[in-house]
Amino acid sequence: MEKKQAKRNCWTCKERKVGCDRVLPTCSNCRRTNRCCQGYAIKLSWPDKQDGRRKQKNYDGSSKNLSSKNYVQHAGNFYFLNTNFNDLVGKRMKLQDMNEGENFRALTILTPVSPFPDIRDEDGMLLSYYDSVLARMVTTVDDNTNGFRLDLIPMALSSSDPTSKSLLEATLALSSFHLGRPEVALRHKVRAIKSLSESIETSTSAKLTQLGACMMLCVYSVFDPSDFTWNVHLQGAKMIMESLSECERGAPSFKFLAPWVEYHDALSGYSYSSNLSSHQNEKPLILPESDDDDCKVIGLLGCSMELLRLISCINQVRHMNDALTPHPPPFDHEVVQFCTLIRTRLQNLQQEVYILASKFMGTINRESVSTTAQFYRAAALLYLHQVMPGQSGADTEIRKLVEDGFALVRSMEVCTSPWPMFILACSVSSDAERLQALAILDAMDEKRRIGNVQIIKAIVKAVWKQQDLALNKKNPPQIDWRTLIDADTSMPSFI
Repeated sequence: MEKKQAKRNCWTCKERKVGCDRVLPTCSNCRRTNRCCQGYAIKLSWPDKQDGRRKQKNYDGSSKNLSSKNYVQHAGNFYFLNTNFNDLVGKRMKLQDMNEGENFRALTILTPVSPFPDIRDEDGMLLSYYDSVLARMVTTVDDNTNGFRLDLIPMALSSSDPTSKSLLEATLALSSFHLGRPEVALRHKVRAIKSLSESIETSTSAKLTQLGACMMLCVYSVFDPSDFTWNVHLQGAKMIMESLSECERGAPSFKFLAPWVEYHDALSGYSYSSNLSSHQNEKPLILPESDDDDCKVIGLLGCSMELLRLISCINQVRHMNDALTPHPPPFDHEVVQFCTLIRTRLQNLQQEVYILASKFMGTINRESVSTTAQFYRAAALLYLHQVMPGQSGADTEIRKLVEDGFALVRSMEVCTSPWPMFILACSVSSDAERLQALAILDAMDEKRRIGNVQIIKAIVKAVWKQQDLALNKKNPPQIDWRTLIDADTSMPSFI
């Protein structure tokens, strides 16, 4: 039987400057001469002693860009990208191991006069916090279309039945968690799930409220990095949505709920593979129709429906490619043409900002709303390059999109959009840009206190480490972050 051989000489034979037969696990030369074989693994290189007998290697690290002051974050600590054995062997990560942040510190807030007199004091305070803080934070347009306040709260307070109670309890759970009270949040979440289950079993009416409760539980999962049920609640919401009657689809609240579900569904399509065979994935490649209304920025999305649906089209191309893994063939003419049409639509997309004023609206910065929408557009173009790499002039266009992305974020008070920020962070090409990305993610985590940012930051670092490990390969592969996640765990949300 032929013995397995290493690709290079063992380190002992290299140091002795003799031939090596490269037999695994230790070479025959070392065994025959009773020497300790140092093996064939990667070995760190250190400068030789200056004994005058050999030419010194150049370990120049004096570049101005490597100055330590350029690597200090605002808190005075250094950023480190620590590559370990698990990264070298390609061990997949579990979502529950990615929570790098500290537990949220409980916030001290003045107890406001509750605008909800029928609710006991503590719950009234939590609902008031949701109304005045959270419902305004999770949308870029806090005007008369803000359904987080103007649709969900009335639905939650419309009745004392299990359906309304489930939405109310899910809302209270969200407020409790964001205020740094996880035990209280867990109690409200359990009550919400129990009430929702009871409602689904016993009631065929109020499906819109059930839909709202499912989606609020989705949002809770996004906020709580230890909750991995986001996609479970989303699938429940989609089932409820499919069962809605024409009358229910004509209700005013449906205009808010439908884009909300579609937004989560599009980003679920980004996180998850389709798990379908190549034959099942042969859906026709058809671009969605578009009109002026589709180009209006929707606050809960941060972008327009036109852009969101184009992201779903890119997801479809990726799912087709995933079904043919590990040896996908070159894209055929139809797919190339489809991606070209997507790129053209994205490049020509003009997203318009419309504000429906009301006396209940919050402070709205029209320029900030437009900047966030443009950030999504730049990220969608970068995503298209990831799904269909190797196009003519791609490197130049990617560099321009990365520069534009950072310029857009710098003009924001704080970045509010995890998905485009993740796409941007995975597309950077220098340590300086990595530092910028980490600083932006840290600011998002500090200012918004949403748990999935901690997980996103951990995945970004994992991608960078794999990029560094592949740097010296002749044709460095494109790193798909999904291959770094344990298949038996949940996938992250980028909401």
